[in-house]
Amino acid sequence: MHSLAHILTAAGLFTTITASLQARPQKVLSTSSPSSQPAAFGVGFDLTASYGSAAISFSNGTTITLPAIPAEEERYNQVLHNLSLDSSKHPSPPYNNVGESWDDMPRQYLRKARKAIGLPASSDVGALATMLSRLRAGVEEKVGPITSAGVTTMNLVALYDEDLHDAFEYVGLDYITFPVGYVGHNILYETSAAYAGYGYGLCRSADYRTDPEACKQEQYNMTDEVVMAVLYTDIVLSVSLSVIRSAYALWEPPYRYLADFDLGYKSNPGMNPEKEYWRAVEQKLQQIMIDNPNYERPSKVLLMGDRIEEPGFKETLVKALSEQMKEEMPEILGEGAVGVAARGTAEMAKRESYISSQARIRSKKEHYYNGNRIQ
Repeated sequence: MHSLAHILTAAGLFTTITASLQARPQKVLSTSSPSSQPAAFGVGFDLTASYGSAAISFSNGTTITLPAIPAEEERYNQVLHNLSLDSSKHPSPPYNNVGESWDDMPRQYLRKARKAIGLPASSDVGALATMLSRLRAGVEEKVGPITSAGVTTMNLVALYDEDLHDAFEYVGLDYITFPVGYVGHNILYETSAAYAGYGYGLCRSADYRTDPEACKQEQYNMTDEVVMAVLYTDIVLSVSLSVIRSAYALWEPPYRYLADFDLGYKSNPGMNPEKEYWRAVEQKLQQIMIDNPNYERPSKVLLMGDRIEEPGFKETLVKALSEQMKEEMPEILGEGAVGVAARGTAEMAKRESYISSQARIRSKKEHYYNGNRIQ
């Protein structure tokens, strides 16, 4: 529990800094309000370990996936690693009780003070914002200036909504959130985004452009299935065994997700002989199923990352699955794995613009029929 003195010190710092900035020009962020017209395209970013990726989904159904952007600074990778650790967790809005709010007060004052002088809300936010800025620049080379985007990332226990909101705010973009229904936050996990990127979990029969409610109902009526999502990059191997109904309905609690930052591709040369490395990878791929023998086995495997085509990986994956599958082998999806999560996010961002547009039109009609003036 933080002392009252600490809280007052942080509050005093914030008050002093903001008062001294009254005459200083502040960074102008995007203040564009959502248009009543849907966007011509949706932009999706993926903040994943060792690189970032971006995609653009156009209203005519075509999608462009941009080349991945490697992390130039080690800080970015270190932030993702740190955010995967339970030791990095802390209270964050929305709070579960007054005590959490009280404990988090000094941290919140510090974030506000940093933002008031034009800094990112935290050093972690700064690392994320740097990658977002680079991804944005790549997109704008293709389509010109953008004002909003959606983002997906790994299932990181210490990454909170406020971090992504603040990172987007810092680079001057509106942060598109999705009604994913997770308890306490709306972060789009890569499993959901990749599921959409591979062509699953989004309505097909109903037209989301003209009848978003029918689209939502179609997605709600989809059948649950178990999927295994595997991310393999230079610095991480992550695996989940998740239950998913649609791209908006995922069950992936921490005990169904593992991320090992010591089993990325670049860890391979450091282990002698190499066979030991692939055995460690195989064990990690099997771990959730071994620890939970009664869990239903996956019907699909969603591959992500820029190292899945490396010799030895797919052979190890198939071996790990064959030892744990009770019946037939699952379908393994891996085409375009580097940007698949960004593709799914871009498609969801595009659809969200139509859904939001229809909601605003409906709201205006309700005002009209209630005898109110339409603003």
